[in-house]
Amino acid sequence: MTDRWRRLREDDGQIMLLSIFYGLIALALVLVVVSVSAIYLERKSLLALADAVAADAADAIDEDSYFGADRPGDPALPLTDSSVRQEVVDYLAAAPLGVVDFEDLAISAPTGTPDGTTAEVTLSAVVRPPVVTWAISPWREGFVVSVTARAEAEPAG
Repeated sequence: MTDRWRRLREDDGQIMLLSIFYGLIALALVLVVVSVSAIYLERKSLLALADAVAADAADAIDEDSYFGADRPGDPALPLTDSSVRQEVVDYLAAAPLGVVDFEDLAISAPTGTPDGTTAEVTLSAVVRPPVVTWAISPWREGFVVSVTARAEAEPAG
């Protein structure tokens, strides 16, 4: 009987250490998943903003090209890089703070029009993880997230 008690006493506490170790691993995994999910949601918000800006910029016609005498009978609304970029700047300046609440929000290349009828808007921002664990500590300064949205100009009527 004493050998049995001695063996039981030698194993005391090992289950507790194992439980604590696995609990810490599970907690670290949950924190990493929370951080990655938050970054993904911020990217989706930035993409929604870029979609809205691209849709607004798609109707920013270049008036000189549209009303010019040398315009062919093309029914599409003519866009230029400068008209799209100016519309993006105006939209972001007029948007409420809650809509453009991104750190280091910037208009990136290729913002403009690739073909004269499509508005292409690229926005970038810095997204920081809400919980910094040892697994993501190299990126505590944040990630630069860049998104591109396109909208095609359609003539009215």
